[in-house]
Amino acid sequence: MTNLTELQALLVRAIQPDDSKEDILVRQLRSEGASIHHFPVMETVAIDQSSDRGSIENYLHNYASYKKAIFVSKFSVYFLLNWLKNNLEKYPKGLPLGPRYYAIGSTTADALKNININADHPKQDFSSEGLLGLPSLLVGDHQKVIIFSGVGGRQLLSSELKSRGFSVDDCELYNRKCLKDFSTEINRLISKDVLDVVIVHSAELLENLLSQTTPTNLFTLKLLTLLVPSERIRLLAESLGFKKIICSPSASTEQMVSMMRECYSNQS
Repeated sequence: MTNLTELQALLVRAIQPDDSKEDILVRQLRSEGASIHHFPVMETVAIDQSSDRGSIENYLHNYASYKKAIFVSKFSVYFLLNWLKNNLEKYPKGLPLGPRYYAIGSTTADALKNININADHPKQDFSSEGLLGLPSLLVGDHQKVIIFSGVGGRQLLSSELKSRGFSVDDCELYNRKCLKDFSTEINRLISKDVLDVVIVHSAELLENLLSQTTPTNLFTLKLLTLLVPSERIRLLAESLGFKKIICSPSASTEQMVSMMRECYSNQS
């Protein structure tokens, strides 16, 4: 198959906070003929400024002491820039220069490149594991590292870097919340039995989707092809009862679309 004409897909990831335009994955899939139903089951919001402002200011006040700065998602770039814009009187030039920058994947690296910051990132495995494989992150020697991330989430990156001898600070910028605004639409779509594939980018998204699917639709949902971006999420989906799982090498748009083509071929 050279395109994805007539493919019906459910995408449940959060709407990107800076996307006044169409989601990049949605745009790419629709350009190839697919019908995408984008019903987020999670929203991402800035942390409560009143309670956390002091800690963010403290990290940035001491920014020159960090040798490395890591961004774990496009969200972390957006919310830090938004915070800086809200504090222009103190940071008129934006993010201070100094540390060596890292991004968990190409999308996050591109977001940093848009503000003229070049970041090292894994070339294939866009995950904490992939980032930890970079040679410059193997030995800490007491170097200070700041990780820009959301509240909660995986602790692998922080704990592993500490075990390697880095001094790590975690600067949390945003919260993830389960979003149930589209539960009715999601269940109606599943019950119509028209979907070919469900696209899930994280374990939390998968759990949120399952939590708001009715028992009757849950059986139907688990019979659908599930497209995921990592082996870790594939194993979780398998343990939850999904039978048809396609695992992309990463969460990049290019590789997810490539795997979608494979999925569509398998369905046809």
